[in-house]
Amino acid sequence: GDLRVEEREIPTPKEDEVLVEIKACGICGSDLGRVFTSGTYHFPTIIGHEFSGKVVYDPQNELLGKKVAVFPLIPCFECESCKEESYATCKNYDYYGSRRDGGMTEYIAIKRWNLLVMPENLSYDEGAMCEPVSVARHAVLKLDIQEGDNIFISGAGPIGLIAGQWAKMM
Repeated sequence: GDLRVEEREIPTPKEDEVLVEIKACGICGSDLGRVFTSGTYHFPTIIGHEFSGKVVYDPQNELLGKKVAVFPLIPCFECESCKEESYATCKNYDYYGSRRDGGMTEYIAIKRWNLLVMPENLSYDEGAMCEPVSVARHAVLKLDIQEGDNIFISGAGPIGLIAGQWAKMM
């Protein structure tokens, strides 16, 4: 129940990070719960795990000026799941927007591994949809849908609607 606007210092990226100027950030249903019901893993936390922006500082000078979407899950790279590249089941993961600060900010330091360089013709709003679109696609791919199949999607929120579009395309 504690939602506020605060001034923060612009973060300084570490060697494995870049500084991203946020251009678009979605509000997920889980963000609402994190603010008004269950909370995040520590306080204060900047919410937002569906976001995109422009790289404005890169210590390695490789991604400067690039449009990027952010994959919010930060794997440990050490557990069995990570060794098998099954990052979604990482036992010790971190996460932008719930376990660490997320995209509801002006600037954020993001690990290079979590960046997806966007095509120039993609808008920042579309880039911010990368995470929910991926979640919906993953769910639909698990169904092994064939031409002529009927499916039922329970829930008409953004992910349910996107899942319906994926199912229709498949």
